[in-house]
Amino acid sequence: MIDNFIIHQQAQKYQWSGDCFLSIKSFYGGRADYQVKQREYQVDQNNFLILNECTKYRLTIDSAKKTESFCVFFSPGFVAEVVSGLKATDEQLLDLNVKQNQGIQLFERNYHHSGTVSELLKMGRKKSNLGMDELEKDEFYYQLMNAILQQNNTSLFDANRLSSKKKSTREELYQRVLFVKDYIDCNYQKNLRLNELANIGLLSENHLLRNFNQIFGVTPFQYISKKRIQEAKRQLLETDKTIKDIAFDIGYTSFGNFSNYFKNIVGESPSALRKGDM
Repeated sequence: MIDNFIIHQQAQKYQWSGDCFLSIKSFYGGRADYQVKQREYQVDQNNFLILNECTKYRLTIDSAKKTESFCVFFSPGFVAEVVSGLKATDEQLLDLNVKQNQGIQLFERNYHHSGTVSELLKMGRKKSNLGMDELEKDEFYYQLMNAILQQNNTSLFDANRLSSKKKSTREELYQRVLFVKDYIDCNYQKNLRLNELANIGLLSENHLLRNFNQIFGVTPFQYISKKRIQEAKRQLLETDKTIKDIAFDIGYTSFGNFSNYFKNIVGESPSALRKGDM
């Protein structure tokens, strides 16, 4: 039986396709692109990706500098043990008589770095560089798996706030809207249309619009605008590119529209922000 394992490497260019265990992917110093059927994910130092066992995907790294990967893979037997233990009674745990479950299907999504999972990834990555004792590694796997399950429970709670009557429908709908959100994160600089986003989530346009707003508190257009302006702020403060070039790079065809949206969201003009940083 294959045990849990960690892939901690660096690469400028790398490609792989196939499927594997339930896993958590994190990258630093560059970006990794994942293709999962019609879904797209970009993973960098700001987020981490969770994929279920047997999910087929294609991974691509194509960077000017080395990108560090820290990816943890959990064997099916290990996942089943942890999930079974969480569902067991204290008496069953004391008697070592825990009914074995089949594991779990998690929400496949990109999470922004925050909370216990991110702290454990940070710690694991640091200790992996120094060399981890086997007992320390065993504890890390359990701590990380429990934190992932807790985070998934938070997503379940969010899903259950949707207005659909059936629990299974709410969870499926939540997952599909997440697919759309992650697709936007990869393609916000493009001229996206509502029907294109609806096709990604296999939803009607009206259904997507209503539920996206219910989950994230904004419409897809408002979410895209915020993503674009966040990237514009980064480039204004970290690069020497002209303001017009930045506007066109992030997807605006009208400089006037860009300036207007920027001021509405940030509270000052692009030129004022750049001057204020000097």
